[in-house]
Amino acid sequence: MASKSALTVYKKILHELSANKSLFSYRASPVYLKIKDEYRRNRPVTAKYCKHTDEVLFVARTYLTYLESIRERQIIHSTYSKGEKTVAQAANIVGLNLPKTFDRPHLPLNQSSDS
Repeated sequence: MASKSALTVYKKILHELSANKSLFSYRASPVYLKIKDEYRRNRPVTAKYCKHTDEVLFVARTYLTYLESIRERQIIHSTYSKGEKTVAQAANIVGLNLPKTFDRPHLPLNQSSDS
């Protein structure tokens, strides 16, 4: 079971590396080579419970979370960081509409309604 989840995490990490547009070929990158080497060195050999294997899997999942967070942050940053927005534009981003305003003449402050 641990080897299945380790393989799943490995595939997801490779997917995140390939989704990163700053890397031209992730297979030639040092990060890919390091991850591949780590997975080969820490491959579970027996079905016995091994704390070290789970520890390495934990580090791999943490790194996967880091890569996913970087990608999601880039998406959010490119979507929402286009300079200052008006209140109406900011409301539209989150799906709200501002109430309509009506122009009406205002009474001067020193005029009373007793007349």
